[in-house]
Amino acid sequence: MSSIKHHPSRAMLVDFSAGNLGTAESICVSAHLHFCDQCRNELMRLDQVASQLMTEAEPQTIDEDLFDSVMSKIDALPEAPTKVETEEKSDFPHTVTKLINETESAPNWRRMSSSVDVARVRTGQNKYEVALHRICAGGKTPHHGHNGTEFTVVLKGSFSDEQAVYSEGDFLLRGPGDKHQPMGAQNGECICLSALEAPIKLSSPLGFLMKPWLRINPM
Repeated sequence: MSSIKHHPSRAMLVDFSAGNLGTAESICVSAHLHFCDQCRNELMRLDQVASQLMTEAEPQTIDEDLFDSVMSKIDALPEAPTKVETEEKSDFPHTVTKLINETESAPNWRRMSSSVDVARVRTGQNKYEVALHRICAGGKTPHHGHNGTEFTVVLKGSFSDEQAVYSEGDFLLRGPGDKHQPMGAQNGECICLSALEAPIKLSSPLGFLMKPWLRINPM
């Protein structure tokens, strides 16, 4: 979409195409791709290059016994049952909806502050906490710094900080030492997907009082 101004790096798209990107990072890139024609087209070109390289690679001889053994195991697998699934309409990308539906029928929102709710999701990895964050219309998050990497994708609405305004589909990367104060747009709530590597550090002198609520919980 033309309104998207912030994208994953080309290196991230290369790793995503090659299947070398971590689980949490892949979830965020996949969510961005739901919105972004530009990155979907770039990913298609990368996949085509990889396919061409595979075609030009020297073929390797495979032992016939090994091939027959693999095929026998595939044939022995039970046939997957056919079922018709009725999926409720969701405003979220399919990847995010699937993660939510694996544990809950809807995001399990919990109050983080007067302006922000959080709903953690289970991803099966232990490096990043992956969660949805909801900022109410005009709401501000506490001013904070980052102790580790954070990936964020705007899923609904928009927010701004000291650097820019971020709208649906925008992909943000924050690194150690980065500081900002996100604020939701006045015309409606903003929902983001985030993958957080380390707890944030509140800039307020009383930030230590919130430490028990700021621990990350990769799952």
